[in-house]
Parts: sequence; C-alpha cells; structure tokens
Amino acid sequence: MDKKCGAFHALAAQFTPPTGGFVARRSRRSAGVGTVRPMQLTPVIAIHLCAASSAFLIGPWVIWARRGAQQLPRLHRALGYAWVTLMLMTALSAMFIRSNTLPNIAGYTPIHLLVPVTLVTLFLAFRHLARGDIRRHRANMVGLYVGACVVAGGFTLLPSRYLGGLLWRGLGLI
Repeated sequence: MDKKCGAFHALAAQFTPPTGGFVARRSRRSAGVGTVRPMQLTPVIAIHLCAASSAFLIGPWVIWARRGAQQLPRLHRALGYAWVTLMLMTALSAMFIRSNTLPNIAGYTPIHLLVPVTLVTLFLAFRHLARGDIRRHRANMVGLYVGACVVAGGFTLLPSRYLGGLLWRGLGLI
C-alpha cells in the first residue's frame, strides 16, 4: 500500500506547479533575468485538456447522428448535450489558464477571445433551435466545432504551445 501511495505522490509532484499558480511567469531566480518558466500541467489545464479533446472527438458523432443516411435524433440530442457541456467546461476553464509569455492583457492572450465567441455561439445556437431555425442552429454548431475544436485545436499543436511541445518532444521531433 505504501508503494502505491509513494508512486501516486511522486506522480502528483510532477504535475504540481511550483508556485501554486496557473500562470507561466517570468522568473528572476532562473538561469537569467527575464527567462520564462515552462507552463506545467495543473488541475485546471488537465480539465481544459480533457474537455477540449473529448469535445473534439464527440463533435463528428453529433453531426453524423443527424446528417448520416440513417438519422438518429436521440443519439444526436444526447451527444449534443454532452458536447455543449464539454464546450462550456473548455471555455470556462480557459478563463483560469493565463500566460505572460505571449502578448497579453492581465495574462489573457488572443486565444482567450474564443471564450466569449464560444459562449455567444452556444447561446445563439440554442435560441435558433428554440425558434425552429434548424439551418442556423446547424451552421452555428458546425462553425463552432470547426473554429474552436479543429482550428484552435490545431494551433495548440504548435511546438511553442504546451501540448504541442509535449507531443513533439515525446515523438523526438524537437
């Protein structure tokens, strides 16, 4: 039992931020003045990462359930609510992830502009659905999936971003 607890604590220590914050800050104590400490996997980043990657994977299934040869409205509705919940989790958790390494305002970088865009688009999509305008509902949801999941998700795979750095270093390409 102690070995399991010891292994858990060792693993948890790897993902615990040294300052307790969620912000990648410039540190004067590191190698040189103004150098940047790398962002670490905090609980908020883990929640954001899980929600965003799950939304990326569920999105095509939601679209397929309504657009496929055999329409499955119950599956579309169930997966759609799950997808919306994941997108809300992604957007809200993004508000707690800040970085001072890019051009920013109070730690919020240009990618944070997707938060209000996501919230407004989800609101409009449900409003269109309530009014029976399925064409606009579909356009909002597919547009949000492509813009927030595919395009923004693609930018996270840049080597300078946290997830991209993990991926490319793990593959031995950088």
